[in-house]
Amino acid sequence: MSKAICCLFLLRTFALGQRADFFKEDITFRLDATYFRVEGYYWFANHSAAPLNSEVYYPFPTYAGDQIDSIRIYNISAGRESGFKREDKFGISFVLHLASLDTAMLQIKYRQKLTADSAVYVLKTTQGWGRPLDDAEFKLITPDSFMITKFSYPPDESFALDKLRIYHWKKRNFMPAEDMTFYF
Repeated sequence: MSKAICCLFLLRTFALGQRADFFKEDITFRLDATYFRVEGYYWFANHSAAPLNSEVYYPFPTYAGDQIDSIRIYNISAGRESGFKREDKFGISFVLHLASLDTAMLQIKYRQKLTADSAVYVLKTTQGWGRPLDDAEFKLITPDSFMITKFSYPPDESFALDKLRIYHWKKRNFMPAEDMTFYF
């Protein structure tokens, strides 16, 4: 199913003509016994001399389906909320408008009710953009009593702060081979 979603994403992007260059993300995850919250900042660039309208498909984990709620897209560069369509239970899509030789930063947030012993943030679809991310930074914040048993990517560092445990990853030239998964 994930291959079909990636193909759909690519076909939509090519059908609209050029596409934006997705080059950076900075994500904060919050995880407790009930919810997995994602707040991400995503940077896109238009390197052409023409304005760009590109449809972007934002995937959710295939198992999460109806457990995803509170979705919000805010175009920080434009200073306004961005509309989106719930494509299916596996993701949303939205149109990204970029002037020629411009960049945009978007904030995308959602909440997922937990129904398993792991939480997943979809990363592998970065491969569909055809190039690695220049920069990617991830932070996971949990209550200090919440035990993570395994990570798909070991954190670069972790520390305790005010009854919280904070895990941190920093990647350069990052082409993910797997999704970011937290087992608990």
